[in-house]
Amino acid sequence: MGEMARLVAVLATTLSLTMVIEVGLAVALGVRGWRELLVVALAQVVTNPSVELVCLLVGWSPHLPLTVTAWPCLLSAELMAWLAEALLYGYAHVWRRPWVLSAILNLASFGFGILLGLL
Repeated sequence: MGEMARLVAVLATTLSLTMVIEVGLAVALGVRGWRELLVVALAQVVTNPSVELVCLLVGWSPHLPLTVTAWPCLLSAELMAWLAEALLYGYAHVWRRPWVLSAILNLASFGFGILLGLL
């Protein structure tokens, strides 16, 4: 498999897992309307590939152990994703506390990703 195919496979896999986790958890937390759930899904389409690409640029990918260099990059990228998603949720009135919703969803998918990396 070529490098581009590997990159697309990594991005598709991480986006798919993130969508399942974050949209599913949003439903569990009471986000019900199709429009609100669409905003949650589209927020992942915007932020997840960006986080993954930033991490790949510093030489880390989900199948590698986290190093001292990768942690600051990953945390910075995740913080930017949290901020962007919270702003989108607030603008679209997805939930009464968009900052909290974004934090919960991002912590869940981030934690799941870390756990998967340990396997």
